This record gives sequence, C-alpha cells and structure tokens, in this order.
Amino acid sequence: MKEMTQMEKAIKDRLETGFKNWNGGYDAWLKWCNTLYDEESVYNVYGKRLTLREYKDMMGVFLAKYDIRLGKFHNMIIEGEWCAIRYDVIHTDRETGEKATLESMEFVKFKLLPEPSGVKVVEGWATSTSPIH
Repeated sequence: MKEMTQMEKAIKDRLETGFKNWNGGYDAWLKWCNTLYDEESVYNVYGKRLTLREYKDMMGVFLAKYDIRLGKFHNMIIEGEWCAIRYDVIHTDRETGEKATLESMEFVKFKLLPEPSGVKVVEGWATSTSPIH
C-alpha cells in the first residue's frame, strides 16, 4: 500500500472533519462550505451544474424543508487530487415527519492551496439513490 501524499492526507482530513461537523443545520453547513469550496468551485448535483452561490441557495431551500443528516459513512477512495465517497443521507420532512435514507455517491477534484486554506474543491459530482427536487 502506497503512502498518502500531503494532498491526499489533506483531502482525507477535510472530508473526515466535514462528516463530523456537518449535522448542525444550514448555518453550520455554510461555515463548513466556506472551508471546502471557494468562489470558483463548481458542483454538479443530479445533473445540474451549479456555481457555489447556486449550490448554497439550493441547500438553503432543502434545509428549510428537510432536516438533512449525514448517516453511515461507507467508504472513501483518494488518489492524487481526486476522491470518491459513498455515504447515507437521512432526510426528514419538517412538515410531515416522513423519513428517507438515501445512499449518496460523490466524485470530487481538489486543488491544494497554501495554508490556512489547505485543499478546496475544484469541481464535484454528486447523486443519491432517490433525489429530492
């Protein structure tokens, strides 16, 4: 097994930290988001290419309607500037209380920046087993 590079270690740390701190609502998500992305970052969600502003707005709409929690973390593969992660997301409709557990998969390309920024997302692709639109 090869030893992880500085960038691979930084990606792993950024993702693990994010999973530990994600479940705090929209304001906590925004704080996390600002450490993971920058204004040039792009995210492709359910086939839609979004700027960082569009992604933040979309998540604001989702988090107003659903309590969204990260669930079980299945696995993470990191190679160079790329990673793939698979995890569960639990959606609870704030109005009806109905719950759904979705399996999500993401592929993300990172760039390494000088500290304190560390690694940031260049572009990501995400999908779930049953998207909520």
